[in-house]
Amino acid sequence: MRARPSVSSVLASVPATIRTHRPVGTADTQIADTCDNPPVAGSNPTVYAICYFAYIIASMTRPLSLAQHTLYADLLDQGSDDLFDPDLPENGSLLVRGNRRGASAEHAYYQGYRLAAGDTARGQRYSRYLGRADDPVVAAMIARFQRIKAVRAERATTVRALIGAGMAKPNRMTGRIVEALARAGLFPEHAVLIGKVAYQTYDGILGVSLSKSRAEAALDRPDVEVAIRDREQLKDILNTLRSVDPSFDPKTPGSATYRSANGISFSVAHAARDSSVLTTFLIDRPARAIVLHGPGIPVTVPAPERYAAYAQVQQPPLLVGDNDELKAGLIYAGRGDAFAAFSAAAAALEAGSPP
Repeated sequence: MRARPSVSSVLASVPATIRTHRPVGTADTQIADTCDNPPVAGSNPTVYAICYFAYIIASMTRPLSLAQHTLYADLLDQGSDDLFDPDLPENGSLLVRGNRRGASAEHAYYQGYRLAAGDTARGQRYSRYLGRADDPVVAAMIARFQRIKAVRAERATTVRALIGAGMAKPNRMTGRIVEALARAGLFPEHAVLIGKVAYQTYDGILGVSLSKSRAEAALDRPDVEVAIRDREQLKDILNTLRSVDPSFDPKTPGSATYRSANGISFSVAHAARDSSVLTTFLIDRPARAIVLHGPGIPVTVPAPERYAAYAQVQQPPLLVGDNDELKAGLIYAGRGDAFAAFSAAAAALEAGSPP
């Protein structure tokens, strides 16, 4: 595990809006030297303020280890091409067996579980005949199914290693919902994950460790939020939720908030003409991320700078997580100036004027 950042390294990434207030002609190295001598630093209020800011950031920020950051980046690079197969879900198995005595060909069967929304046989096993095993189309289906199983197993090992090293994970039901959304193809083109679950992904994006206790405490009760670009996606979302829990229903007729019988909440924000300009600001140019559930679920989330800026101006504050900690992570990652710019833009939008 790498050590916490030094004051000198933090000073190098302090936003320009703060650094411009330092004494004229004072270099970062001079301020860093002064910060190491508290009586001297205290004699200059401006330097003292910069030193205090730097020490706060340095004490709050704990970088991920090189191994953690590399493993997370590997999961991102792999994408989702070999994670899901709508024809042969990975929770099933393949069976290849010979035909009657004397027949030269073997035949392939898929054995899976019913997952269709509202299906009374949900969870019951079924068998499906695929065809002759030597048929090129069937052989390709078998090869893809086996590849997906292998990729998911390898990725799941990586995810367990990251969680074991201290990175936060969602609770099981939240993870299942996010995976169902990804399986349905909502990410990256149609939806952006926001709120609690999005906040959990920022340690991997920024390369810093956000407080595991805060992140996990916020997710004791499953509560998932997404923003969608097209209202037509709403009809598909309900079916997707019911594939996880058939009891999901709109909270009220026509509502974009859904609840299950056991209290799971799922909220949808619309990035459309009638939506808040701040929601549109939040999900503009989202970032790729991984939710640490199962094989690691690829999603899109708001850029962390936008998330922090949005959380700072929105009333009432709907986003969760420690925004001061997130801002510290942004500064450590060298993204403090971007956060300052987005904060100004979000404040202008909240005030009703263009940024």
